[in-house]
Amino acid sequence: MKLDDYRVEFPIIKRMIYLDHASVSPIPRRVWRAIKNFYRERMLRAELAWERWVEAANEVRKLVAKLINASPEEIALLKNTSEGINVVACGLKWKKGDSIVTTDLEFPSNFYPWLKLRERGVNVRIVKHRDDGTINLDDIAQSIDRTTKLVAISHVQYGNGFRIDLKALRNLTKDKCLLLVDAVQSLGAIPIEAKYADFISAGCHKWLLSPFGISIFYVSKDVELENSYVGWASVENPNAFSSIMNLAKSARRFEIGCLDFSSVYGLRVSLQILLEVGISRIEHRLKKLGDIIFEEVDKFHILTQTPREPSKRAGILNLKFKNNAKIVKKLRKERVIVAERMNGIRISPHFYNNEQDICRFLEVLSRIVKDLN
Repeated sequence: MKLDDYRVEFPIIKRMIYLDHASVSPIPRRVWRAIKNFYRERMLRAELAWERWVEAANEVRKLVAKLINASPEEIALLKNTSEGINVVACGLKWKKGDSIVTTDLEFPSNFYPWLKLRERGVNVRIVKHRDDGTINLDDIAQSIDRTTKLVAISHVQYGNGFRIDLKALRNLTKDKCLLLVDAVQSLGAIPIEAKYADFISAGCHKWLLSPFGISIFYVSKDVELENSYVGWASVENPNAFSSIMNLAKSARRFEIGCLDFSSVYGLRVSLQILLEVGISRIEHRLKKLGDIIFEEVDKFHILTQTPREPSKRAGILNLKFKNNAKIVKKLRKERVIVAERMNGIRISPHFYNNEQDICRFLEVLSRIVKDLN
């Protein structure tokens, strides 16, 4: 199918130009039908549908594993990005004097849990971004020493869209420390390989086009990570209800109770759609739409906070104006939806957006900026 053929899955296009997938995505029609199907099953069958729900979760783990080239046994389904990051923060064996390296561009989900560890004598080293909006690998390297247990970084930064080279970062951290990747702004938009990280955490309500309340957590089978909390679902055989706690050997040990199976049903379908479209095709589309924006704003000498090189960006672009809040508000009145981030305007289209959507955005933006000046 052509990418524009998928636009029928997104009724939102009839109401607005939606360019804010880095915040919350609309869900496709197929995902909505899947969610309704779950609730119909629960309404009519209740407990009798349990095995069907469990199998749906198993299928999701397999689809996620396919998406990131991992093993299903390395995938757990949690509630959000923050939960996965906290599983790591609480599950590693920290001692006083250990250090963590992160950056000054991180979303609070990948920042606050590390600051909390200061109470236990853990040092948090914050690498500052360069003037061009990038995080330099040399700066990260200089922050790592024999005390460093973990580097925690976003694959794509939520504010300016900078994309780190995970392969190069993995080569840098290998044999030195563990690597946690916040992939909420990349998974579903660009390829990501599990082999370049020890942990990956990503909520599914953005680029994965899924409901709230479910996230993907990858933990490498080669890494030792303790459970900071457990529940009936954490064991090898949850249905045994045994008085002996035999934790699951797979990442499922981090799933402590009932999943939101309505979200499981929705995520299963959204993953099928994304794999059907092809992540490489999605990446190519986002690059093309980004190029159009860059070419147009260059004509007016508008400051951009996102690196130009395709290898250093994904689906997020950030433009800097003096009146960002007013511009975003006026764009919304014209039914063009973007966000204000990092004192700029953040634009984040997805694969179903096309050149006409971007041209409409640029047309309205140009008119608003001219009126404000």
